[in-house]
Amino acid sequence: MKILMSHIFYPRGGSAQVARYLSRALIELGHEVRLITGTLHDGDPQHDANVFFEDIPLTVVDYTDAWRGFEQGEDPLSDKWQVPFHPSYEDKPGVPDRVFYKLTDAEYAALLRCWTGVFEDVKEHFHPDLIHLHHLTHAHVAAAQLFPSVPKLTQLHGTEIKMLEHLDESSKDSGSPNELSHLGRGILSDAVDATNHFAAISPDVCERAIARLAIDGKHITTIPNGVDTSLFQPLDWSPYEKWSFLRKILVEEPQGWDESGVPGSVQYDQSDIEKLRDKSGDLRPLVIFVGRFLDFKRVPLLLRAVSQVNQLFDSSNHPPFNLLVWGGMPGEWEGEHPHTVARSLDLSNVFFCGWLPHDALSEGLNVADVLVAPSYNEPFGQVYIEAMATGVPVIATRSGGPLDFVVDTGPRANGWFCEVDDVDSLATTLHQVLMNETERKRRGTNALALIRGEYDWKEIARRYDEVYKHVIR
Repeated sequence: MKILMSHIFYPRGGSAQVARYLSRALIELGHEVRLITGTLHDGDPQHDANVFFEDIPLTVVDYTDAWRGFEQGEDPLSDKWQVPFHPSYEDKPGVPDRVFYKLTDAEYAALLRCWTGVFEDVKEHFHPDLIHLHHLTHAHVAAAQLFPSVPKLTQLHGTEIKMLEHLDESSKDSGSPNELSHLGRGILSDAVDATNHFAAISPDVCERAIARLAIDGKHITTIPNGVDTSLFQPLDWSPYEKWSFLRKILVEEPQGWDESGVPGSVQYDQSDIEKLRDKSGDLRPLVIFVGRFLDFKRVPLLLRAVSQVNQLFDSSNHPPFNLLVWGGMPGEWEGEHPHTVARSLDLSNVFFCGWLPHDALSEGLNVADVLVAPSYNEPFGQVYIEAMATGVPVIATRSGGPLDFVVDTGPRANGWFCEVDDVDSLATTLHQVLMNETERKRRGTNALALIRGEYDWKEIARRYDEVYKHVIR
């Protein structure tokens, strides 16, 4: 098949990783894939689609001019730009990607003009059998105009549904419809109307999509994201190799950042990281969090749970475990900044390494004993399965995507659940996990077996291949 894939965002976050891995796996199956994607030249090579997507045939939509305009105080979504910046599903201050429901009619028209031109250019040299669109966006309307008879599949990543839920909650709290929501809902509704079939990344996203988007259940299939098991795998590092890696990311090449938003504004010296080892020189158990500093990730709650666990140990000594906070897109956070919270709680056993490349994450997970991410309604949870592919068990909340792959009891247990937004439950679970090395190893072994058996990208691509054939018929 000839598959035209569309991803409006420049490379960052989980859906870009999904578009990259899925495209490659489909090409390996023999399909011809062309990916339309955003790109940004802002000094970070990983934001450049030609670098990030490497060997995948691309049509790029370059947001650099609009981004530079934003840096100069101009509106990056204005119709003055040939390529307006992409909108977002999250309402964050001080960023160029304004939330969908705050677009004006003129800005939406400019986005449609731009993306209709993009699909028009592609049509001249690529004639797809199917169009695979990531998220629900204005790209759907543009694709429908240029390829009205070509079947279209939308992959729902869950963020669009979170935006609708936020709008519904705001309307409920105020007692009246959100005045800004009409266009945002309309964009998603138009995208739904342009779609022939949907793929949801988890049963939770599937159920919420049916409820919020009025999708007929027979037109939606649940297909999880996969893992690059050649990249994310146990490395069997020695304690010295783990120590050297931690020294590199925390002391030699620090990227952690505070409220200044500047990578490297949080730094450590040799005496600081000595706390990662006990008196005998062995590494203390290391808990890792990986993700953006968004509200639903609940990083401040995690830090307060760590504070509670610390109090269970002898206060005259350093706590017998450490937490590595990996991530946070530089300058982006919602609510309390995690570094500020850690400092206010005097958490000497919490370290911030910042946002590092995906390849580095595959190594970083190898220094961890358990991954903890207490998100509220995580749509899927890519990092959980990446950790599990590394042989690391996980702690999740009893909500969202992890409900589909985390098992917390019995012989196949591969992780633990705590209750949503419950700092006491999280602290109790953390303490239980830290006190039982044997159980951590058992559950890590089970986690590795599950991912290798069911979540390799080759297997996920085969499942998409089956759905494509069904949609085309």
